[in-house]
Amino acid sequence: MFTGLIEEIGQIESLQKKSDGMLLYVKAKKILEDAKLGDSIAVNGVCLTVVDI
Repeated sequence: MFTGLIEEIGQIESLQKKSDGMLLYVKAKKILEDAKLGDSIAVNGVCLTVVDI
């Protein structure tokens, strides 16, 4: 089982409901410095895909 590494604790800025799901906007500094579209970021054990920076 992969336990992961916690690099930073961010804050939820907003949630936006979409017809096909939700957009979760997270305020974080360190982890987003080198994030790219398509990267995965774990939030409470769930891997989410970066779709906007």
